Amino acid sequence: MSRRFEEVMDILDYNELMRFKNDLDSGALTIKRLLEERIKKKLKEHEKICATCSSNLNFYRTSNYTLVFGPDDFKKKASFCGLDCLEYFIIKMKEMKRPKEDNVSNAGSFL
Repeated sequence: MSRRFEEVMDILDYNELMRFKNDLDSGALTIKRLLEERIKKKLKEHEKICATCSSNLNFYRTSNYTLVFGPDDFKKKASFCGLDCLEYFIIKMKEMKRPKEDNVSNAGSFL
């Protein structure tokens, strides 16, 4: 990460560097606001396309759904254009988990 940050700093001209320094000296409120806006933008990227059918999502439709899943330290988000796509996704997730569980239960029956 430090390498990429250094590359960004190399791009800035003298006046931009001075504005950056002054903002840091005064509590970095502008930088904080800018970072928060960029993070919000990145978090919304998952909402652009349906995770199942890859259709573009209309932000103003009430039939859009977002599923948050995964362990606390690595949350994932998936957005869907409707209940049918959400249901299909959940069914496929269950099928991915099922073979592992079936193998464990069948291993005991062969003994």
